[in-house]
Amino acid sequence: MQILEPIYTHDRERIAARAGSTLITYGRLCADIDTMAQWLLAQGLEPGDRVTLHPNHLANTSYWDWIMQLGAIRAGLACSTGGMPPKVAASGAIGPYAAAIGKIDTLAPRAKPARKLTFSPQGVEPLAEQIGLPGDLRDLAGLEAQSVRLLSTSGTTGTPKVVKWDAKLFAGRLAQVRETGDITPDTVLLTLLGLITTTGLRYPLAAWQMGATVLLATLGDEQPDFASFVAPSTFVAASPFRMQEILKLVPGEWPGRDRRRVELFGGRVAPLLRETVLARCGSPVRMSYGATEVGRIAAGDTSLVRRNSGAVGMVEAGITVEIVDAQGNARPAGEPGIVRLRSSYMCDAYLGVPAQAGPRAPFRDGWFYPGDIGVLDEDGLFAITGRTSETINIAGAKLSPILLEERLSKLPEIEDVCVVALQLDQGDVIGVAAVLEQGKDVPAVRPKVRALLPEQFPMALFSVRFIPRNAMGRIPRQAVAKDLAERLRKRQQQRRAAQTRTA
Repeated sequence: MQILEPIYTHDRERIAARAGSTLITYGRLCADIDTMAQWLLAQGLEPGDRVTLHPNHLANTSYWDWIMQLGAIRAGLACSTGGMPPKVAASGAIGPYAAAIGKIDTLAPRAKPARKLTFSPQGVEPLAEQIGLPGDLRDLAGLEAQSVRLLSTSGTTGTPKVVKWDAKLFAGRLAQVRETGDITPDTVLLTLLGLITTTGLRYPLAAWQMGATVLLATLGDEQPDFASFVAPSTFVAASPFRMQEILKLVPGEWPGRDRRRVELFGGRVAPLLRETVLARCGSPVRMSYGATEVGRIAAGDTSLVRRNSGAVGMVEAGITVEIVDAQGNARPAGEPGIVRLRSSYMCDAYLGVPAQAGPRAPFRDGWFYPGDIGVLDEDGLFAITGRTSETINIAGAKLSPILLEERLSKLPEIEDVCVVALQLDQGDVIGVAAVLEQGKDVPAVRPKVRALLPEQFPMALFSVRFIPRNAMGRIPRQAVAKDLAERLRKRQQQRRAAQTRTA
């Protein structure tokens, strides 16, 4: 049930982190964690109290952001990074918060913690030199066993949900990372995902348990220098979407490419992205698929996408994956169906939403149903072909937006794209939101888009500045569809008004 205790066993002079240009030893890291835990308890908090932690950076976690998180675990607190989704918080099912801690000047007005505690250390000095502690310090041994982690799922279906990791489950998820063999004591880890993601939380912690070095963008709230940030890394963990962002910030070949491995988490890896990362960043380039509710499910080399464009890897040991039909009957190997999962690392319910029963319940009969449509081959290759909630219904026909987006993204005029169903009074329409290449406009691109979509269905193309995505790159399709439908209605109203004026 150990989370932090292994970190205290390493040589105190060993390098635990590089935060910007500052080197942090394991001795310094452990001392700062203990100081943070003592400070939290000195504020009147007690093990088991529920708190929200508000970092300076959500995507690029700083050293002081990490110290706040690790100190809360050391003090045995129940914590979440940032506030819970409004629907969950409003339900009251997860209880009141004893404190909001960290960068609280931007706290949402609806957030009403019992207390607000600003935590914003500056400079490179140890934390004990920056904050005052009482003379009577608490015994911290064993308090982490009372810690709880509250994690919000992606909410891409329009219903954000929260899962609870107690210390035992959290320790099990960290053990799963260590057992993959991705990290050794010699690893220099760069995680391009923030603490609001399970990868951004688990991988650095597992690396510290192993005695590895973790690269952090900054010490505090300064702006990161991404070019120098990525250079020392030997292992990079990112999502496909986040990797695309960093490739723009760090152009050209990355220094040390020949000694760096890359693993992309959260979904399929497009062939073009794979080729770019191999050429510029490192080799091999692997992919990993998992769920907050279950853990890491599948992983493998990205070359597997040649067998199936939706491949997310080979099923991991200790994980059971089944592909079933709507009645729960197993589908033959290689045939698509509904994905259900089971592992010893599973959660068994959500917090903040009423428990569901029946065929639409995500947890039922010992299985978790993530809402994915997938295929499982006889040799264990697992592929995701869509989501049950993402399969768009156009006049009764079921279409995969992911496959349509894959086609459209190959057009040089399109930098990013999202396909949704627009249900209008006049009938169903395929809605396409596209980030167009600079200098291109909708009339010029529309014929090329039209040629790649099913010709029997009407289509509406919209130019947008960006496609909204969460930290793992997933699109909230319901929100996009609502926005495009409203834009199309206004477009049609303007057209009718113009026709009336000319009549």
